[in-house]
Amino acid sequence: METERLTKRETQIMNVLWSSDEPLSAHDILVLAPELSRNTIQIVLKKLQTIGFIEVAGFGYNKNALTRTFRPIISQSQYIQSSLTEGTSYALAMNFIKQTDNPELLDQLAELIKEKKQELNTPEAE
Repeated sequence: METERLTKRETQIMNVLWSSDEPLSAHDILVLAPELSRNTIQIVLKKLQTIGFIEVAGFGYNKNALTRTFRPIISQSQYIQSSLTEGTSYALAMNFIKQTDNPELLDQLAELIKEKKQELNTPEAE
Protein backbone atom coordinates (compact mmCIF):
# COMPACT_ATOMS: atom_id res chain seq x y z
CA MET A 1 0.00 0.00 0.00
CA GLU A 2 1.51 3.27 -1.12
CA THR A 3 0.84 5.96 1.47
CA GLU A 4 1.17 9.68 0.90
CA ARG A 5 4.05 11.33 2.75
CA LEU A 6 2.84 13.69 5.45
CA THR A 7 4.04 17.26 5.86
CA LYS A 8 5.53 18.47 9.14
CA ARG A 9 2.19 19.90 10.33
CA GLU A 10 0.24 16.83 9.21
CA THR A 11 2.69 14.60 11.08
CA GLN A 12 2.43 16.80 14.15
CA ILE A 13 -1.36 16.51 14.23
CA MET A 14 -1.29 12.79 13.44
CA ASN A 15 1.12 12.26 16.35
CA VAL A 16 -1.38 13.98 18.67
CA LEU A 17 -4.18 11.75 17.35
CA TRP A 18 -2.03 8.60 17.51
CA SER A 19 -1.09 9.32 21.12
CA SER A 20 -4.71 9.65 22.23
CA ASP A 21 -6.94 6.75 23.20
CA GLU A 22 -10.03 8.84 22.45
CA PRO A 23 -11.15 10.73 19.34
CA LEU A 24 -10.17 14.40 19.50
CA SER A 25 -11.77 17.63 18.36
CA ALA A 26 -9.84 20.51 16.81
CA HIS A 27 -10.07 22.25 20.19
CA ASP A 28 -8.59 19.18 21.94
CA ILE A 29 -5.69 19.20 19.48
CA LEU A 30 -5.18 22.92 20.09
CA VAL A 31 -4.94 22.25 23.84
CA LEU A 32 -2.45 19.40 23.29
CA ALA A 33 -0.43 21.27 20.64
CA PRO A 34 -0.74 24.97 21.54
CA GLU A 35 2.01 25.96 19.11
CA LEU A 36 -0.47 25.32 16.27
CA SER A 37 -3.13 27.85 15.33
CA ARG A 38 -6.80 26.90 15.26
CA ASN A 39 -6.90 27.73 11.54
CA THR A 40 -3.91 25.48 10.78
CA ILE A 41 -5.50 22.62 12.71
CA GLN A 42 -8.79 22.98 10.81
CA ILE A 43 -7.04 23.06 7.42
CA VAL A 44 -4.82 20.09 8.23
CA LEU A 45 -7.71 18.03 9.64
CA LYS A 46 -9.63 18.58 6.39
CA LYS A 47 -6.60 17.49 4.32
CA LEU A 48 -5.98 14.42 6.52
CA GLN A 49 -9.61 13.45 6.09
CA THR A 50 -9.42 13.95 2.31
CA ILE A 51 -6.33 11.74 1.96
CA GLY A 52 -7.84 9.02 4.15
CA PHE A 53 -5.70 9.28 7.28
CA ILE A 54 -8.51 10.26 9.67
CA GLU A 55 -12.27 9.98 9.92
CA VAL A 56 -15.00 11.73 11.84
CA ALA A 57 -15.56 9.62 14.94
CA GLY A 58 -18.51 11.53 16.31
CA PHE A 59 -19.66 14.84 17.66
CA GLY A 60 -19.12 16.65 20.91
CA TYR A 61 -19.51 20.06 22.47
CA ASN A 62 -16.96 22.78 23.09
CA LYS A 63 -18.68 25.37 25.25
CA ASN A 64 -21.95 25.79 23.32
CA ALA A 65 -20.66 24.80 19.90
CA LEU A 66 -21.13 21.40 18.31
CA THR A 67 -17.75 19.99 17.23
CA ARG A 68 -16.61 16.95 15.28
CA THR A 69 -14.14 14.51 16.80
CA PHE A 70 -11.56 12.69 14.71
CA ARG A 71 -9.67 9.43 14.95
CA PRO A 72 -6.88 7.99 12.82
CA ILE A 73 -7.75 5.39 10.20
CA ILE A 74 -4.11 4.43 9.64
CA SER A 75 -1.92 3.48 12.61
CA GLN A 76 1.46 5.03 13.22
CA SER A 77 3.20 1.71 12.55
CA GLN A 78 1.30 1.28 9.26
CA TYR A 79 2.39 4.76 8.19
CA ILE A 80 6.03 4.14 9.09
CA GLN A 81 6.04 0.77 7.34
CA SER A 82 4.47 2.19 4.17
CA SER A 83 6.99 5.05 4.19
CA LEU A 84 9.92 2.67 3.98
CA THR A 85 10.88 2.04 0.39
CA GLU A 86 13.05 -0.82 -0.77
CA GLY A 87 15.96 1.62 -0.88
CA THR A 88 15.49 2.85 2.67
CA SER A 89 14.97 -0.72 3.91
CA TYR A 90 18.24 -1.71 2.23
CA ALA A 91 20.03 1.29 3.76
CA LEU A 92 18.67 0.46 7.21
CA ALA A 93 19.72 -3.18 6.89
CA MET A 94 23.21 -2.26 5.66
CA ASN A 95 23.66 0.27 8.45
CA PHE A 96 22.52 -2.27 11.03
CA ILE A 97 24.97 -4.87 9.70
CA LYS A 98 27.86 -2.40 9.68
CA GLN A 99 27.11 -1.09 13.18
CA THR A 100 26.37 -4.34 15.01
CA ASP A 101 29.03 -6.04 17.08
CA ASN A 102 26.89 -9.07 17.92
CA PRO A 103 28.08 -12.17 16.01
CA GLU A 104 24.92 -14.10 16.96
CA LEU A 105 22.72 -11.53 15.23
CA LEU A 106 24.93 -11.65 12.15
CA ASP A 107 24.66 -15.47 12.13
CA GLN A 108 20.86 -15.22 12.35
CA LEU A 109 20.81 -12.75 9.46
CA ALA A 110 23.07 -14.99 7.40
CA GLU A 111 20.71 -17.92 8.03
CA LEU A 112 17.68 -15.83 7.02
CA ILE A 113 19.45 -14.78 3.83
CA LYS A 114 20.36 -18.39 3.05
CA GLU A 115 16.74 -19.52 3.61
CA LYS A 116 15.37 -16.71 1.43
CA LYS A 117 17.80 -17.55 -1.39
CA GLN A 118 16.71 -21.20 -1.25
CA GLU A 119 13.07 -20.12 -1.30
CA LEU A 120 13.66 -17.94 -4.37
CA ASN A 121 15.56 -20.69 -6.21
CA THR A 122 12.98 -23.40 -5.53
CA PRO A 123 10.65 -23.87 -8.51
CA GLU A 124 6.99 -23.96 -7.47
CA ALA A 125 5.11 -27.20 -7.96
CA GLU A 126 2.49 -27.03 -10.70
